[in-house]
Amino acid sequence: MPTAGGLSNSLTGGKEIGCTAVQLFTGSPRQWHHPPLDPEVAAKFRQTQAETGIAVAVAHDSYLINLAAPDPDILDRSRKAFRRELDRSEMLGLPWVVTHMGAHLDSGEEAGIALLIESTRAILEETEGMQVGIAMETTAGQGTGLGYRFEQIARVLEGAGAHPRLGVCLDTCHIFVAGYDIRDEESYQKTFAEFDRLIGLDRLKVIHANDAKKPLGSRVDRHEHLGEGEIGIETFRLLVTDPRLKNIPIIIETPDSETMHAVNLAKLKRLAAGGSLGMRVTVRFFGHYSDFSPDGMEVSVPGGATVASLSAILAEKDGRLAGIERHCRAAVNEEYVAPDAVLQEGDEVAFIPPMSGG
Repeated sequence: MPTAGGLSNSLTGGKEIGCTAVQLFTGSPRQWHHPPLDPEVAAKFRQTQAETGIAVAVAHDSYLINLAAPDPDILDRSRKAFRRELDRSEMLGLPWVVTHMGAHLDSGEEAGIALLIESTRAILEETEGMQVGIAMETTAGQGTGLGYRFEQIARVLEGAGAHPRLGVCLDTCHIFVAGYDIRDEESYQKTFAEFDRLIGLDRLKVIHANDAKKPLGSRVDRHEHLGEGEIGIETFRLLVTDPRLKNIPIIIETPDSETMHAVNLAKLKRLAAGGSLGMRVTVRFFGHYSDFSPDGMEVSVPGGATVASLSAILAEKDGRLAGIERHCRAAVNEEYVAPDAVLQEGDEVAFIPPMSGG
């Protein structure tokens, strides 16, 4: 969630769209240095979290940090920057800082993993006594990135001494493009069994729920809206109804956050409640049609539905609405549209009959 105007705005913004968990950057993700966190800002954040009832808030670290960097100067800057990430998150009362596992930058995976273990052990020792933990994120394996195989993550966890403040963040897009299939129940169960065998589900602390623009095994990290990518909606139904994952926060990192986070969140909530896999739109009736539903109604439609197909669904609900698309003009979100206009999750569709005077 965005933090423009103050870190606590990530919580109020999340509350507005129905979140019970949020992720935020505690500083710019594209800068090395940030001023120390003002205690008043931290106090306001904690107070806002209590007021909004957001159960869990986690941080994501800066994109510049590379705890496996072969360059000693970059490695030193990364360790210091990550320590500051932990300091800020501790002040805010956050349980986890999610971090990409770093890149070996052509020094080789073995050398990169060794440096990553060394960095992790050193940071955990430096921050002994803190509550905030490190959640190492599964990666897509793009470039020289580490953490795209469960075996690599397991080695880092073991090398760092199975520390209680060290966990894992699983990203559905990342593991899919890294080669772990999760598109149906059989492949989903197989992949999670492999995760449990090598890492342990008790180590899973955060989940990133993202569909993927690129195919299985492509190792290209491009997120897509839930159900609209290569993974498909069934995976997310399995995810939000898996009793093993009940108490793990699920974070959405899909594109177009200002307009689409609410849409993707609504999809997950419907799936968790056993609802329709389609979209929901709100229908408003005007003129004599308003007698059918003075306050409007929510209608489930399949993905890709048009105004015309919505009209057919309405006619199935009540035969008196048959032909409404011929007798009324349709407006989507207050803009007149043609019957073949494609609807999106959350659209408001108004059916307006001809009025006296035009």
